[in-house]
Amino acid sequence: MLLKGYKIFSFLPIRWYLSYSLGRQRRVCILKGKAEAVVEREIIESNLHLTYRRDLDILFLRWYRSPDSVQLRQGYLQALDMVKEVKTAYYMFDLRSRGQVSADDEAWLLQNFFPSMEEECNHQSYCANLVTPTHFNYIKETVGLEFLEQYSDLTKMGIFLSEQDAVAWLLKSRADR
Repeated sequence: MLLKGYKIFSFLPIRWYLSYSLGRQRRVCILKGKAEAVVEREIIESNLHLTYRRDLDILFLRWYRSPDSVQLRQGYLQALDMVKEVKTAYYMFDLRSRGQVSADDEAWLLQNFFPSMEEECNHQSYCANLVTPTHFNYIKETVGLEFLEQYSDLTKMGIFLSEQDAVAWLLKSRADR
């Protein structure tokens, strides 16, 4: 039985596409048998698209527009909710469209968000950050690549200019674990 607002479309006999709305969120699941192969959420008010790929065990966070401070924080907190739901330890943050954030938001991410993620998830996490060359140089000169690479015992971060390199690092981290 489907709840109000749910839609199922069959593309192939073994794949199902489930789409439903949660207020201003749009949630899409691609079902293969009983297990969800892909879970997607578009958080419109935060300019954020979340995609969890079960085959890779990676949660992709893609900003499609630069958010203001409130949108940024709401988006990351909603992403944390999804992290707890799908129970993954591997994240690819696509920051190319989001760009640099204010010093206050940067401090919030490093001093509040990531420590909260560690506390709530209580397992080692791997965060690949995909950035533009300009953002890469800013991080290198202002924050420090070494600081992020050694952020904490529970959170490992990498900064990448290529999505292929970011995903490869996440997959290697999973294989080495």
